[in-house]
Amino acid sequence: MSKKTVGTKYEYELSNRLGQGAFAEVYKGKNKVTGEVVAIKVIKRSLLAKYGDDILRQIHQEVSILQQLMLSMRKTLCPFINKIYECLETSNNIYIVLEFCNQGTLLDKIKKSRKLPEDEAIFVFFQLIQALDFLCDNNIAHRDIKPENVFIKDGVYKLGDFGFAGQKSLYNTHLGTYPYMAPEFFNSSQYDGNQVDIWAIGLLFHEILFGEIYFIGNSQYEVSQKILNKEYKLGTQHQCCKEIRDLLPRMIEKDKTKRITAKQILELPLFKKFKYDSRYLEIEKKEREFWQQFLKNENNQTEEDIKKAQKEEEEKQRQEEEKKQRLAQEKLQKEAEQKREKIRQEISKIINIVNEMRNGITIIIKLCEFLQTNFSHICRYDIFYILKQGYQQQHLLKEKLDAAQILTKEDHQDFEQIGQEAWDYFYQNQEVQSLLADIEHDRDQLRKDYVNQLNYLNNLTSSQYNGYLQEFQSVSDLDIANGIPEQLFLEQMASTATFLNSELSIQHEQKFQQLLRKAIIWILAVAQFEDLISGRKVNISKFLRCIDSDQVDEMKKCLYSQ
Repeated sequence: MSKKTVGTKYEYELSNRLGQGAFAEVYKGKNKVTGEVVAIKVIKRSLLAKYGDDILRQIHQEVSILQQLMLSMRKTLCPFINKIYECLETSNNIYIVLEFCNQGTLLDKIKKSRKLPEDEAIFVFFQLIQALDFLCDNNIAHRDIKPENVFIKDGVYKLGDFGFAGQKSLYNTHLGTYPYMAPEFFNSSQYDGNQVDIWAIGLLFHEILFGEIYFIGNSQYEVSQKILNKEYKLGTQHQCCKEIRDLLPRMIEKDKTKRITAKQILELPLFKKFKYDSRYLEIEKKEREFWQQFLKNENNQTEEDIKKAQKEEEEKQRQEEEKKQRLAQEKLQKEAEQKREKIRQEISKIINIVNEMRNGITIIIKLCEFLQTNFSHICRYDIFYILKQGYQQQHLLKEKLDAAQILTKEDHQDFEQIGQEAWDYFYQNQEVQSLLADIEHDRDQLRKDYVNQLNYLNNLTSSQYNGYLQEFQSVSDLDIANGIPEQLFLEQMASTATFLNSELSIQHEQKFQQLLRKAIIWILAVAQFEDLISGRKVNISKFLRCIDSDQVDEMKKCLYSQ
């Protein structure tokens, strides 16, 4: 919901944010009754908590001072102070509705033009000194007068940002902005708030007249030392009328007891012509009209209306907070479900890849069966070698899965696409436990086939190929789980493929040629068994289908290296 209401009269859009601070945001809003544009400061209590109770007291003090000034303005008009219209507090936020100044700040103006023409500077100063006199009459000190705290609305200059303001005779808290701080901030334990405001507004007047900050340095310490020790003096470069040349040193006077007051300044003839200036008379006229309308609207709003509006606002905030929490919870649940679904899909993918690896091992074992059926006499030892390599791959896969290892692209190229989270849940999946049992069964069966082939070859070698017995036993005695040395295996496969290829050249029976061609392609695929099972050299699923359907030419197409 982008539109927000404050009380019964004010509203704002979240898209119309003017600025943001540590614990507050300021929005451009409007009075729904009059259509007047306003500034609405939204202070979030949740952000105030980390600053402690002092900051909350300071906010309440600022609001209290502004409200007191509003009451005083009903009796004595002062258009030169940024007005507060309403303060509404709920359990979540504090809303302060202020007068909207549509032309920025005096600092913005200084940045553009550096300094103002003398008459314009005097007119600006005339407005601000009236604001200062009004504060003095109400025993209020601003304590942070500087160009960025002077706001401009339709050509009228207004003193604003009363965050450091206070209401007592003497102060001992040293605060403000260094180039505008009076000497007593640094050399006295107590000071008069109205006196330090005169010093600050004098320096501000100097700045808009001459385009310079008088007390400036590379550090706060250097600035403070200049404020304490550097004499305020206007040189030949400071061109201005005699009245100003006489006034400024009386404001920027290090002896606070000799410093001129706001009321004394207003009595000077310097401002005589501005009191009857058409611009000034128009400002007074608009201010009277404002208060007539403001009081009329205020009289139409009862205390019951205000309480009702506050209650409605709290209810809205409660509902919005509940909605926000509900949406956040729904989002978390949706994200959790999406995460679970993604993990389920990836676990399913891992299972499919592992089964693809098993198919690669199946290609190795099926080759043994094929050779046993068609070339048993010439490939007895090849069958043994291939069985041993097949068992090694089956054993290696089972050992990795039993150890709950994360398989990588070295095991199969498609594992590169699997995220870490999927592996965290993979080994807890019931389907995976069933898969491990199947692999265990396959390994046990393959071991039996291997042992049967080993016994058969031992007997055969002892009885018919005794001269080859020692060489065969050196291979057969190797640990079954370690397979056969790669070079020895490649040499055996290459020798067998060469022999079968020579047979192919002298055989003319088409059926036997087909068997030879199938055996040669198959052996080439199995020769590099690790690349076969990882899917790097062979399209495993397609190769297996081609074996079963006896599509020899298609088998060859499945070899990526061909």
